[in-house]
Amino acid sequence: MKKSKKKPKHKKENAIGLAWYSRQQWEILKQVADDAESLAPTFARWETNAENAARMLRQSGYAVEIVDIDVTELLQWCKSNNRPLDGEARSDFVEEKIQDSRFARRPGAKDRT
Repeated sequence: MKKSKKKPKHKKENAIGLAWYSRQQWEILKQVADDAESLAPTFARWETNAENAARMLRQSGYAVEIVDIDVTELLQWCKSNNRPLDGEARSDFVEEKIQDSRFARRPGAKDRT
């Protein structure tokens, strides 16, 4: 008698969002973030770490959604939501951007502007 193997639930059902910064936006972030001391010391270091994280997640079967960050927009979002500009706020901002983009791509979705 063969044992049936259950397929694991596919990890790609929900994408993992990764904040992505240009060199210029990274420099601005380093100046305005409330947790600047916890950020990578250089853009090159951050970029290497971010690329490695994206690669490892993809190799583990996760869908990765890159979210280009405009720090001015992020800062405004933090102010509007009475949040410090820290890692938790950056994560929540990325998640909101992903949700907004999914809504916009949904068939029949109306422009919310």
